Amino acid sequence: MVSLPTWLGALDRKLLRDIWRLRSQAFAIALVIAAGIGMVVMSFGMIRSLEATRDAYYDRYRFADIFASAKRFPERQIDEIRSINGVSIVEGRITSGATLDIPGISEPITTRIHSLPPAGMPRVNALVLRSGRMPDPNQPTEVLASEKFADAARIGLGDRIEALLYGKKQNLRVVGTVLSPEYIYAIGPGQIFPDNRRFGVLWMGEKHLAAALNSTNAFNEALIRLERGANGQDVIDRIDTMLERYGGRGATLRSDQISDRFLENELAQLSSMTAILPPIFLGVAAFLINMVLSRLVESEREIIGLFNAFGYRSRTIMAHYAKLALILSLPGLIMGLMLGNWMGRGLAGMYQEFFVFPFLTYRAGFDIFLISCLVAMAVVLLGAAQTVRKIGKLTAAEAMRPPVPPNYSGGFAKLIGKIRKLDEPTRIILRGLFRRPFRSMLGSFGVAAALGLYVTSAGSMDNVGLMTDLLFNQANRADVNVTFAEPRDERVLRELERLPGVMRVEPVRYVGATLSAGHLSRTESLTGMKPDGDLNRLVDIDGGLTQPPPRGLMISSILSKQLDVKPGDEINVEITDGRRPQLTMPVAGILKSPVGNPAYVDFERLGPIMREAPLSSGAYLSVDPDKADALYRRLKDMPIIAGFSQRAAALNGIEETVGETMGIVTLFNTGFAALIVFGVVYNNARISLAERARDLVSLRVLGYRRPEVSYILLGELALIVISGLPLGAVFGYYLSKYLTASMSGDLFILPFALTAETVAMAILVVLLTAAVSALFVRSRLDRLDLVSVLKTRE
Repeated sequence: MVSLPTWLGALDRKLLRDIWRLRSQAFAIALVIAAGIGMVVMSFGMIRSLEATRDAYYDRYRFADIFASAKRFPERQIDEIRSINGVSIVEGRITSGATLDIPGISEPITTRIHSLPPAGMPRVNALVLRSGRMPDPNQPTEVLASEKFADAARIGLGDRIEALLYGKKQNLRVVGTVLSPEYIYAIGPGQIFPDNRRFGVLWMGEKHLAAALNSTNAFNEALIRLERGANGQDVIDRIDTMLERYGGRGATLRSDQISDRFLENELAQLSSMTAILPPIFLGVAAFLINMVLSRLVESEREIIGLFNAFGYRSRTIMAHYAKLALILSLPGLIMGLMLGNWMGRGLAGMYQEFFVFPFLTYRAGFDIFLISCLVAMAVVLLGAAQTVRKIGKLTAAEAMRPPVPPNYSGGFAKLIGKIRKLDEPTRIILRGLFRRPFRSMLGSFGVAAALGLYVTSAGSMDNVGLMTDLLFNQANRADVNVTFAEPRDERVLRELERLPGVMRVEPVRYVGATLSAGHLSRTESLTGMKPDGDLNRLVDIDGGLTQPPPRGLMISSILSKQLDVKPGDEINVEITDGRRPQLTMPVAGILKSPVGNPAYVDFERLGPIMREAPLSSGAYLSVDPDKADALYRRLKDMPIIAGFSQRAAALNGIEETVGETMGIVTLFNTGFAALIVFGVVYNNARISLAERARDLVSLRVLGYRRPEVSYILLGELALIVISGLPLGAVFGYYLSKYLTASMSGDLFILPFALTAETVAMAILVVLLTAAVSALFVRSRLDRLDLVSVLKTRE
């Protein structure tokens, strides 16, 4: 090392020499700290960026606070809604479902079409024009398309698309692409992940859409912005009263809007991960700091005694070693801040695949950087605290006295000696482990933490795989799901049965309803299902099958918690469709369903409840794959079809989007786990080598070969790693189970599906990382100079 300036004090000169001497161990510690700080910065920064972007987007483009829909209400009703106390802006619009026929896509495309006001740009739920122009009011066929849909379906400006709208074919021309705060997370009916190629949103002039739907001078939706501090529920109650005679379906708050709900759910999941994973990394870093400082203090007892003898106060010496711990952590802090910022930008790019914002700039902020650094330094000082306190208790005489030699006469040592099959190197390994049991145990815990983190991360892929299987292979087994423009009688089912390739048809009925128990209420969809259905079945999260009850309601576990009800309790049901009957129904059963807040009834019972003949809102179809294209051509020409979804397409979309994203996240966490293993194993090995270098070199002089000496050093590390594997597997299992439960919300429940293959892969990653760490230490052992190591310091 270069000579140090003479103006530095003795402790400062020693500090710089220690830093240089411990540089390789400091690097290993820095990697672990960087992983922990990086996750903190990335997670908190992403939460802040998403919240700030969402709030700015909602405010700038005036996202509605309340959504109210009805079958049809006159324009004058808008003025009455505007007069409600607390309403700031209200705008009426027309909304309809439609199917599109796009060249190059064989199946029908489901779309939602919204009207544009005469002024062009909506006052509520304003649009972000991304390309092209607004439609010409004098051109009835001009429309805007959602940008993601246009890109995925390869629709360019000026392209024409054929739409089946209210039984009429419309030849539409796309003149612009837009984004909307209403469709940050755009999913079609029955979807839980976006499929931009098969679901899109269009906007066309109000006058032209009204003419196509025979809805002149009337709307079927009202979008309301509230004044600051207004009571949203009071406004909803007034609106529901006003729209009841027009077939109102119950107004809802923004928090119940599907796009906003998915975004809120994602933020909650990010918060859960941030509260669980970074502390594990920082805890391991604290352990490594403690391990390095303990060894350093143990080897420098005489130096500490000399400083005491020359008049240095204990607090000064304690501050010296605390300063060393902080300086050793500085590279990790810097790397962690850079890593977190880099990962945050990458994560923001991935979020743009799911959540469509006009802008999503990742900004962690100075306060997050500062808090991350303070937390990391606090953790480092906590790791150094035990060693620093130990220094404070050392007197000069005690510090200069050589440490008591380890006692190998204990019970474990005697037991090792009685095992005659053990060779001498193996006995040395076992004695070394039991000589410092606490440090050996902590090393195993460090390996266990790394293995548990990998198991938790990789196990999320298993969870998504099981959820996909439950939804698309066990519950919804239909090849095609169609939704009707309006509820239809059984004649439409017979018409579907006659279509080419259709082998089986099962009806389904959806009706809007407000379910309440006491002061609690939820607006949900009441689903009527056939008890003997095979294409659409009730499957719980464990894969068990159940049937719609012959009487009463089958509700989800999420809904039961929200309404605080159990089997046998009564629920008040206010139907918001048709004749709008009101009745009380018992809870016949609770289903732990993976998705949504469903409430199910027997299909045949729903007709009498609605006081009408049995009607269907849609149907599930089993299709001959060889005749699928012919079926799709026929469905495109059927005016009753307002929505279409294909099971195979949904599965492919999930694999392409979720699989890729989860793969990247798993890769990140694999790297983090490898950093922990490398830090724990490498530091253990370097400390063991520093403490036992003289013993190992003495064995070489006595005739032990190089592989035998390496076996003594690395064998101890191997036992530490191997003993940590079962602990890590158990830790990973329960951590994964806890994280899975914490990431489930009111939209879906993630099943727990950790597999043995995932645990085996995690163990393999840990063993490979440990082997690489051991190779670094082995190369250092081979370079030891026998003469210089055996020299005794005077």
